[in-house]
Amino acid sequence: MNFHFISVLNPRDFFNSRIPSYRLRLSYVFNAAKELDFKISGDLSVPKETDIFYVGKLDKTIDKKIIKKITNDLKNTNAKIYIDYTDDWLHSNEGPNKLIYENLFLLDSTAIVPVEGLGKKLKKLGKNVLVIPDGIDDIQNILPFSKNNEKRNVLWHGHSSNANSLIRVLSKELVNYNFNLHIVSNPATFEIIKNAKFNQIPKCNPLLYPWSIETLKNVSAKCDFAILPIDKIWASANRMISSFRLGLPIIAETINSYEEYYNFYTDFSEPNITNMFRSPEDWHELVRIAQNKINIDFDKKLITNYWKNCFK
Repeated sequence: MNFHFISVLNPRDFFNSRIPSYRLRLSYVFNAAKELDFKISGDLSVPKETDIFYVGKLDKTIDKKIIKKITNDLKNTNAKIYIDYTDDWLHSNEGPNKLIYENLFLLDSTAIVPVEGLGKKLKKLGKNVLVIPDGIDDIQNILPFSKNNEKRNVLWHGHSSNANSLIRVLSKELVNYNFNLHIVSNPATFEIIKNAKFNQIPKCNPLLYPWSIETLKNVSAKCDFAILPIDKIWASANRMISSFRLGLPIIAETINSYEEYYNFYTDFSEPNITNMFRSPEDWHELVRIAQNKINIDFDKKLITNYWKNCFK
């Protein structure tokens, strides 16, 4: 069987990408295809001798002519087509990206989404849908422990597309709290925060680090807890899962993919924020319970088998 990724990245680069949809999804698809002894290739072409196409993330940064050719060539294939759909582009205000996925979903295809809620929305539109969660980063569980910091050290990590949600809670819910905010992200986040206009200047002290798994591990070791504000209602749970595995209590906003872990974190309301700043240790036992649940829910072999069953 010939298995072809339609992707801007070479499949071998999925594993080290900073973008979760490659690192935590397409890398698992690659491993599943490899275990099924498929012949794997990948680029922005549509080879004729292909049995299965897997369409990775396509967006407005790709030349329109290339996108149009991909869509037209896929119309003329008898191969199975799977579309990785991790953002709700069909209901977004992003005109170019919305148009890309409107055209893709005219194809005889199956969408694969990371969360149940997004899958239900697509099914209401008459689409064929499978739900397969993101995998998780290669982080061993670290048991939570007291850091004994004189001033609270707080972790925020994620892609720059999440930066506005961080600015929002710093401007409002956390504006009067004095703490060291450790930000592990890509450079665009630092520019967004640098240029942000705050109605009231937050009292926190931001410390910036370029994103990598090792940096995330090292920085989290000095942090008392993590914060996860979020504007993307259909995002996967990967940042929450990583924070728990790093042994950190969490203050978060609830989205669809977080609901399974609702009992293990707190929200951005008073007195919950004050309680977390006063004694994050009160949440350590719940972090340990969450870690045990994660070991079961996100077993690497289990998720790889989800993908293998999809392609059999």
